[in-house]
Parts: sequence; structure tokens; C-alpha cells
Amino acid sequence: MYPTPESAESAFYMAFEARNLDAMMAVWSSHDSIACIHPLVAPLNGRAAVAAGWRSIFEAAGQFRTQVELAHEIRESDHVIRVVREYLVIGQETEPRSPILATNVYRKEADGWHMVLHHASPLQVGASPDRTAPPVLH
Repeated sequence: MYPTPESAESAFYMAFEARNLDAMMAVWSSHDSIACIHPLVAPLNGRAAVAAGWRSIFEAAGQFRTQVELAHEIRESDHVIRVVREYLVIGQETEPRSPILATNVYRKEADGWHMVLHHASPLQVGASPDRTAPPVLH
């Protein structure tokens, strides 16, 4: 269905913008060993939980557009990890909001490439670190 990880990623963000649950879940692997972590919430593990999470987002969301920028990629023969910056433009806004950093993992399966993990987290931009405070790694 998706001949490349990039085509799966494109379909993922198109389904996200369209708020189309069927299209969204078509991008995901049919295996139950998938996981999705939306910003600042607990992980969703398995197809039923991932679908329920997207359904909840789509029902609550208004119109928005996404801009996606590749930050890093790790490519193997059967899986690809893509770290991207997601910029959301909400409703009638003309400028994107602060970026969200997402890790998208795709696995090559018998019928093409499918997402197995989406992990999104707010990206703190422009903050100056407090050099007296101990670093917080997680």
C-alpha cells in the first residue's frame, strides 16, 4: 500500500489534517504491537488504544494544517526512524505554532511500509538554560 516510508508519512499527515480515522489507521501496522504517544499524555499501546486516541483528537479538533520538516533519519532495510518537526497552523491563524518534535518509526511489512510508533513532544525553543540548575534529562 505504501511503497516507501515517505509515502506512509505523507499519508499519515494527510489523514491527520483531514481528521480521517480510517485513513489514519490504514497507515499504521495491522499488528497490535504499535504505540502512539501524543504530547504530554500517557502512551497508547495497541491498535484499539491508538485508534481511540486519534478518534478523540479528531472529534475535539478544529481545522488545522501541518507543516513537517525532517530533522534526522535512520534508515535500515526493514525499518526507518524519522525525527521531524511538526508545525501546526490552527483555524484561521496565519503562522504556525511552536514546533512539536516527533519520532515516526516505520516497518517494512509484506504489503508495504507502515507506522509502528509515533511519539510527539513539545519542543522548547529559545529558552536559555539555567546554568546553576542541574540538567534534567527526562
